Amino acid sequence: MKKTDLPGNRMNRMVFITSILFLFVIALNSATSQTYDGYTLYAQQGGTKAYLTDMSGNTYHSWTFSSSATTCYSSYLLPGGVLLRSVNKSGNSFSGGPISGQVQKVDWSGNILWNYVYSTTNYCSHHDIHPMPNGNVLLIAYERKTAAEVTQAGGASSIEMWPDKIVEIQPSGTSGGTVVWEWRVWDHLIQNYNPAKRP
Repeated sequence: MKKTDLPGNRMNRMVFITSILFLFVIALNSATSQTYDGYTLYAQQGGTKAYLTDMSGNTYHSWTFSSSATTCYSSYLLPGGVLLRSVNKSGNSFSGGPISGQVQKVDWSGNILWNYVYSTTNYCSHHDIHPMPNGNVLLIAYERKTAAEVTQAGGASSIEMWPDKIVEIQPSGTSGGTVVWEWRVWDHLIQNYNPAKRP
């Protein structure tokens, strides 16, 4: 039996495969929603500008952001010319290339309408966001599970894990938000490594 076939590794593979699946689905939605009636929205990861260009590549409109709040991976144009974007928040407890931790809505003139942080020592948004028809915003986020929690759930290795969750945020005010729905990978794990442990 290969090491990768051991039962204890199945939980790690399940978390990995589920995470990739969700990122793929979100990426598909992201790629198809970046063209708006003959215009394309472009915002470079780590950049301080976003551009709305026509199909000939001419800039129709642009937004400029603070160098301390660069764009992460996602930007969407909402009705009324409002830009929804993920932001590279500084000082996150989580580290790595895809870490975001913050979301903003910016009006046509560059004024920040909503500046929401989804980052603590226990969770942090990463990669993509998605605007909902009801005005809410979907975020994908890591949630921290300690080595003790992983072991208690039937993990073969006593290591910290960051399984994904999807949260729907209902914006309020200029910086508030309420989680009105969430789906957690952790709640759907199956393990057959240790029958005395809960999945």
